[in-house]
Amino acid sequence: MILDTIIEQKRLTLEDELKNVRNYYIIQQYRFGERLSLHIEDRTEEEEEAMQYRLPKLTLQPIVENSIFHGIERKIGRGTLEIKIETTPKRLIITVSDDGLGIEREYLDELNLKLNSSSIDNVKAYTDAKGGIAIVNVNSRIKLLFGEEYGICIYSTRNVGTDVEITLPLIKKDMMKEVL
Repeated sequence: MILDTIIEQKRLTLEDELKNVRNYYIIQQYRFGERLSLHIEDRTEEEEEAMQYRLPKLTLQPIVENSIFHGIERKIGRGTLEIKIETTPKRLIITVSDDGLGIEREYLDELNLKLNSSSIDNVKAYTDAKGGIAIVNVNSRIKLLFGEEYGICIYSTRNVGTDVEITLPLIKKDMMKEVL
């Protein structure tokens, strides 16, 4: 019972997680001003219901932070972040996109290989070698909580932008005990 309560407190609604992202974006606007814009698009049929789905705390903000730091900050001119929310009958799919610098193909392939790896040792070796742990950390938490079929996949084209697709199970507050 206590464990259920602790785990429940580590999850927020999608609505709360998006509020955190918006607050982070406001802070970043002080740095970037008009150079940075954020759009959130809900492609679900029932937007209000989708906002009540639960996800691990700090799932989106580190991804948005990476998009700004690695994609947009070094870009000349304006940069746009877009968050798209979709659902299937069993999944919540959130895509964080930027129109930044993109990722080199070799590095992207290596990163996706590590994200798809179920070995904690491989993930640790990757984070030690590359220095960045935000996406790997979020992905590991998702896989540990929900299983290997969930997690993060990254798509990117150099000088065009990057899409980070986060796949989660559809979980409402009243479904939490079933998942645990």
